[in-house]
Amino acid sequence: MRMTLRQWLRRRLPASLKARMSVVVFLLVLGAVASLALATLAVAERGMRDVTGRQQYVSLASAAVFIDEELDAKRNVLRAMADSLAASGTHDEASLQRFLAAQTVLGKEFYSAGVVGADGRLLASVSPFKPQAGLNVRGRPYFEQTLKTRRSVISAPLNGSISGMPIVVVTQPVFDAHGGVRYVLAASVNLRQPDFLGRLGALKPGPGGYLYIMTSAGVIVEHPDKSRIMQHIEAHGPLSVPTRRAMQGFEGWLTGTTTHGVDALFAYHRIASTGWILASVYPINDAFAPLHAIRSKILLAAVLLAALAGLAGWRVVLRLLQPLERLRRQVHQIRRQRLGIEALQIERRDEIGDLSRDFYSLVAEREIAEAQTRDSERRLKLLTDHVPVVIVYIDREHRYQFINATFEKWFGRSQQESLMQSIREVLGEEAYQLREEYLRRAFSGEEVEYEFTIGGEGDAGLRAFQTSYVPDVGESGAVEGVYGLIHEITKTKAVHTALQFAAATDTLTGIANRRRFDEQLAQSMQRTRAARAPMALAYLDIDRFKAINDSLGHKAGDEVLKEFAARLVRSVRASDLVARLAGDEFVIILEGVNGAAEVRHVGAKIIDAIRQPFELAGGPLPVTTSIGIAIFREGALTPTQLLDLADQALYAAKGQGRDGVALLEAAP
Repeated sequence: MRMTLRQWLRRRLPASLKARMSVVVFLLVLGAVASLALATLAVAERGMRDVTGRQQYVSLASAAVFIDEELDAKRNVLRAMADSLAASGTHDEASLQRFLAAQTVLGKEFYSAGVVGADGRLLASVSPFKPQAGLNVRGRPYFEQTLKTRRSVISAPLNGSISGMPIVVVTQPVFDAHGGVRYVLAASVNLRQPDFLGRLGALKPGPGGYLYIMTSAGVIVEHPDKSRIMQHIEAHGPLSVPTRRAMQGFEGWLTGTTTHGVDALFAYHRIASTGWILASVYPINDAFAPLHAIRSKILLAAVLLAALAGLAGWRVVLRLLQPLERLRRQVHQIRRQRLGIEALQIERRDEIGDLSRDFYSLVAEREIAEAQTRDSERRLKLLTDHVPVVIVYIDREHRYQFINATFEKWFGRSQQESLMQSIREVLGEEAYQLREEYLRRAFSGEEVEYEFTIGGEGDAGLRAFQTSYVPDVGESGAVEGVYGLIHEITKTKAVHTALQFAAATDTLTGIANRRRFDEQLAQSMQRTRAARAPMALAYLDIDRFKAINDSLGHKAGDEVLKEFAARLVRSVRASDLVARLAGDEFVIILEGVNGAAEVRHVGAKIIDAIRQPFELAGGPLPVTTSIGIAIFREGALTPTQLLDLADQALYAAKGQGRDGVALLEAAP
């Protein structure tokens, strides 16, 4: 859990007001002095950065001039040799070889040197390695550029074809008497030789800084790490932003971060004779080391100054807070009931007097409010303990924080022992599992209602209850707890069940009535379509029932109807629905039949059951029935249409002489 600044200060600052005020004075002085010092140092650092950056660039420009001079010196050596060679009139290879061997300056300035004919063939050479026989440099950029421009050329970095070392080649054309290029002097400089440009290493900025040279394409020509020569600048990581700008033509200084994440001053300058980029990298920590050392001293001085200010503030605060300390002791004694509130310094005319008078009024008002609260709590407890409703309050750990007396009366759990206990501990695991999902929904902010039953064996011992959960949403918008209201609905459920049964039952026979039949028929037809299993609807009436009523009376007729219904129920499966439509008209819904043969068998079974004489008060009575059966398999037939089809089958059965069965099958 994240701690706020205020909470952190409360835990870290002393409890005493005097000490807190002294600490605050110390922190304010420390903050003011430190902020002023750091702001001054920041301004000085920005100024120093500008000065250092300009110095780096000026130094780099001087180094570029120095490098140009070094390269020009090497060119001048070749130029002097070219003039000497042209004047000597030497033309054969042996003479050219002796000429080169006599030039001792070559070994000091160059790694290797040679005389190349205008056709590109190597005529003579001096080198640490044995020259390659028949070597021809025609087509190489530095040679072709020398012939084309008739001027000295410095090549791009390349790997020597004989030595395999990274080199740059410096050329100088040698002209004949007619001004044509007779030879080309070519000398290489080994880039891996320590500081091949002489005193360049002495110009590096600071102990951690360094200079390096790269071509405009990013190939390193000179670097303190000789292994990086001839490598691309990106070989050791992605380009830094300053280096990318330098390769795009930028010259000057700027700040940035190296590929290794070091903040540094970067400076770039182009070398005029080659177009190479001379770069310097000066780490910020090295550049501003003196300033950083001063910063720690200034901060130490700020701490000392703040400590002195805090000590002085503590003494002043101690003096000013003496009346407040006296008031604190009085309040402490009043709280322990050793003094009355009349001991407060209410006669003072300053802030302490105002505080004393307000505290006096506050204590008096609190005593009145506490008395009123006690009365309200007593009345509320009296009310909640006598209402015929269980009232509970459940916290986020699903513990009971409040329970009224009705809870103990209904569920047999002690009110006092259940407080601060979890639902699982009070009611058991099974009861908790029933409530857990509803509690989860309530704690997510939803008002929830559900029903449950408790009691002994059978329906007679069951008691039904309805529970309502209402979330207690705090000021933050989070649900802090849940109010639970439990009503007993045993009688209501019993009345509802009785009404449902009465609404769907024929009062005379005790079987399903027309309403129940209509609901069941529509559902059965829907299931038949889904399962693709046939069903049948049987339509029955009692043959010559009007004659029975007319001759024996309505009471005997009712007895016949009741016995007729009972025999129908006994003749079919428990899953089949037997219903009375009206008068002596009955229907039977038979789901999941196998076909016409099975249906005809059921009809015959019913015919046989009804033929058995009915035992009435006046003696046995022979009764028969006619049955019309409609078979339904699939299709868009409606319940009314299926009933009409069964009615048609019934009339067909009567037309056949009664006391029989007729079948019709619904068209798909």
